[in-house]
Amino acid sequence: MKHFLNELISAGNRRKNLFLLLVALVSSAMLQAQNISVSGIVKDVTGESLPGVNIMEKGTTNGTITDLDGKFTLSLKGTNPVLMVSFVGYAPQEISVKGKRNFDITLKEDTELLDEVVVVGYATQKKATVAAAVSSVNNKDLSRSTSTSAANALVGKVSGITARQKSGQPGTSTNLEIRNMGTPLYVIDGIMKDETAFNALDIHDIENVSILKDGAAAIYGVKAANGVVLITTKTGKKGQKPQINLNAHMGWQGWTKYPELLNAYQWKWGNYMKQANDGNLTGADNIANAKADLEKWRTGYYNPSTGEDYRGYDWKGNFVSNSAPQYYVNANISGGTEKTDYYISVGHIDQDAVFKEYNYNRTNLQANFNMQLTDKFKVGFQTLGKIEQNVNPALPGGDDYFQMRNSIFNLIPTMRPYANDNPDYLNYISPTHDGARNMAAYTIDNAGKHQKDFRTIQLSANLEYQTPLPGLTAKGLLSYYYENMRQEDNEKSWNEYRYDAATQEYKVASTKTDTYRGKITNQKVEMMGQFTLNYDHVFAKNHHVTAVAGFEFFKEDRKELNVYQSPVENPFVDVITKNANNDVKEYLRTITTASFIFRAGYSYKEKYIIDFAGRYDASWRFLPGNQWGFFPSVSGAWRLSEEEFYKDSKVADWISSIKLRASYGEMGDDMAKNFNSSYVDFAYLPGYTFGKSGSIISSNPLGNGGDIYSTGTTSNGIPQTGLSWMKISMLNVGFDMGFLNDRLKLEVDFFKRKRSGIPAEPIDVIYPYEAGYGAQKRNLNSDQVSGIDGMVKWNDRVNDFNYFVGVNLTLARQKTINNYGEMFLNGWDQYRWGQANRWSNVKNGAVWMWETIGVFQTQEEIDNYPVNIDGANNVNLRPGDLIFRDVNGDGLIDDYDKRPLGYAATDYDWDNGNANKNPLLSMGINLGFEYKGIDFAADFAGGFMNTFIGDWHVKYGIGTDQMGYVYNVVDSWQHEDIFDTKSAWKPGKFPAVRSNNPSIRDWNDFYAKEINYLRLRNLVVGYTLPVKWTKKALIQKLRVYFEGSNLLCWDSLNDFGFDPEISSVTGFDYPQHKVYTVGVNVTF
Repeated sequence: MKHFLNELISAGNRRKNLFLLLVALVSSAMLQAQNISVSGIVKDVTGESLPGVNIMEKGTTNGTITDLDGKFTLSLKGTNPVLMVSFVGYAPQEISVKGKRNFDITLKEDTELLDEVVVVGYATQKKATVAAAVSSVNNKDLSRSTSTSAANALVGKVSGITARQKSGQPGTSTNLEIRNMGTPLYVIDGIMKDETAFNALDIHDIENVSILKDGAAAIYGVKAANGVVLITTKTGKKGQKPQINLNAHMGWQGWTKYPELLNAYQWKWGNYMKQANDGNLTGADNIANAKADLEKWRTGYYNPSTGEDYRGYDWKGNFVSNSAPQYYVNANISGGTEKTDYYISVGHIDQDAVFKEYNYNRTNLQANFNMQLTDKFKVGFQTLGKIEQNVNPALPGGDDYFQMRNSIFNLIPTMRPYANDNPDYLNYISPTHDGARNMAAYTIDNAGKHQKDFRTIQLSANLEYQTPLPGLTAKGLLSYYYENMRQEDNEKSWNEYRYDAATQEYKVASTKTDTYRGKITNQKVEMMGQFTLNYDHVFAKNHHVTAVAGFEFFKEDRKELNVYQSPVENPFVDVITKNANNDVKEYLRTITTASFIFRAGYSYKEKYIIDFAGRYDASWRFLPGNQWGFFPSVSGAWRLSEEEFYKDSKVADWISSIKLRASYGEMGDDMAKNFNSSYVDFAYLPGYTFGKSGSIISSNPLGNGGDIYSTGTTSNGIPQTGLSWMKISMLNVGFDMGFLNDRLKLEVDFFKRKRSGIPAEPIDVIYPYEAGYGAQKRNLNSDQVSGIDGMVKWNDRVNDFNYFVGVNLTLARQKTINNYGEMFLNGWDQYRWGQANRWSNVKNGAVWMWETIGVFQTQEEIDNYPVNIDGANNVNLRPGDLIFRDVNGDGLIDDYDKRPLGYAATDYDWDNGNANKNPLLSMGINLGFEYKGIDFAADFAGGFMNTFIGDWHVKYGIGTDQMGYVYNVVDSWQHEDIFDTKSAWKPGKFPAVRSNNPSIRDWNDFYAKEINYLRLRNLVVGYTLPVKWTKKALIQKLRVYFEGSNLLCWDSLNDFGFDPEISSVTGFDYPQHKVYTVGVNVTF
């Protein structure tokens, strides 16, 4: 027994010793692994070292970054270690150590890297597996623009976007739409916002923009009927040491195009010619006096002793700058630890207009912070802030920029700004056409000050919890937004003078007395909450299942207070005192919505893909019972190129990828932009509108000139109990293809959106006029938008030369389907005024006008012309007048000969004289290259199939109180001797300048031009200095660049000289800026 025990103990010792030996060997191996130190250098394909590259040991938080020489050293902790090498803009690599100690690593730039993952509804998804119509743009493409607006930077860079920048004045932006469907919804980091919030973002703080163009937008519900723009802002990177980036540039601005205006001699010459053509300049003495006067204007005769002054004055040349400055600077710092990341950015832009003392400036703050609290919990915090200000002289009317534009055009060049050219005395100028006044008075010191200040702050917090169930994550997001706007206007009086040369005195000739003081305060508070359960898991390696379910609420409170006084009681105190001239208005509004959302997706081997999504929305606008609506969508895709039979085919050698896609979605809309008047808040309740119109109940009862005025109250009419959601359906079919290993990519989509239930008042239900209201509005009408969009892009590298070229197109056309209750007396009325089943008509934008088929060359041709054009058997016609087509052949040009010409996209606004819509066809061209530190890029944007309708000054030429354009006066039909109406006619491009010209008495296509343009929107040339030159200054990257905006434009409006994106029929718009910019990017 003792022997057995000794053997057992001995065996146990041996086992113990064996165990201890194994432990020692493992420990030695682990210690040896921990003591492994690897080093190396990281370069790009050109051989330049890359500082700041992340080197991580896979599966651990152990890592480092390369120094200014691109070198690194890292002590490894695990067995069989693998190095993970990553750097922004380059394809990541994983390198197995396998006993090596030194590494020479080359990173290849991946310009498509940021496109591999795109943001979709409440999730991110690999671009290859997206079944919906989604386009995306990364920061590298956006930041090529130096625009103050994010929308402007997006134009021309992505398919599906249609745009028109109608004004270039500082602080304005592009009218951006998705497929010409209307203003889209903007979602910034998961929070629904509007286009104002999007355009207030600093471009350098945006990481990515995704465009949801089809039914996939249904998951965003009621606000997504016109598509969705998803914006992701920048964050830091875990494990990255602090990195400081500085971006700064300075630019000089001037207008792109503006028609040439008449000088003083041309203006006098044109007016004399007009008088002669009208038969109002006759008699030898009158003609002799006119010629003598004209000669003095030609020579610029000036006699200061007598006060005779025939010097002309160039109002535009002296008051419109060609080098208005623009400044921009952005500084940001980003980085992280093993459990946190952060990004903090401050940007400021200061932009002057081309008018003196007109300024726009904005300061942006953005801070993103994320922390991994535990293995299960993550939290994030975001702050977005903006301080924005507009300052300019306070001028009469609602648009201070209009008064400047109006004066530039309408001030006569025979007038001068200062009496006796003394800048201390404003010259008296009687208000000319459209009330234009002396522009020299338009300064802050003289006219008063307009100032508009915006202050916004948005605070948001998000929480993410990884549940015990693999793939299931709970997420929460809360956001608080506060906006304060304060506007102050103080319009002062001023004197204008005449100079008496005989007495050498300055005498007051006029005093502006219409003083005004106004103050507006606007406050808005938004609260948004979102809770979702997100599931993402792969079963058996091939079955990928995703799902999202959640709840979202939104509330907005807005209040506005307006206080006015005119005339101002005390011009010396900036306080509105109490008196009879005051007007006080206050507005209050609350908006609330609630929504349930869901999304489910499945893919098999990333080859067969299907996604379902839906949203259950509630709106406060409708009667209980009609407040909730369910809006679903479905999309599917088949990646044909992932099939084994395809991979084995010869076609795969040159067509590397093929994906077929289709989607369908239904949405609702409770406040479509074009039908707001139909959706009055709480219109389902009876009530009254106070403060609407009124009447004088006693005229001057006290004999002091004061009237007793009673404010009116009107009934809101019959409660709108039958009104509910507009229903929107979207169908999209498309395909994506890649050629030659995806160096050439092609995406094409065919789409149709139909809206039904557009609110309208049934015209077959008639109420008496005395009731003051009409029948209940109901969901009666329908329309659609259909078209095609797509892009093709080539991206390749040849040794050190990396280049790309891409083209995108979007064609989207509107059509009215149904217009309830149309009634017509005859077939002509139906053709002329009917809207149903029409691509274009008056209501949709195309203008009915006469078609021009020629120009009369001689009086004999006029006398023998068989068609009565002027309604008086052509007695009013002259050579150079237009010949209109007699469409119905009745020998008389009248309304029955008009036809709808032009395109529906013009959407002519008869009340305001504006053409508001975007072109039917939009196009973008993007190209560029990088070579050994040199970078070049050019972005073109074009619009086609739109119509400019010229009116007023475009047609009527000039008058005694009206300025004119050179092209329609100097280049008009005219007599060889303008004072002799019997002399021969000289042909010109435009009809003769005269009153009541039949050629301009109504709309015709001679003055309506099709708009086609291609604009060089951005051109950038940059150079990045080699690191070996900058590393001693601790600079990781230093790039200098030149950027030009709107440098060239090829368009069809050269005859008129207007910028092709303007909307005014007179050409009074503020054109876009041509900007020359120099800048620098520095990374520390």
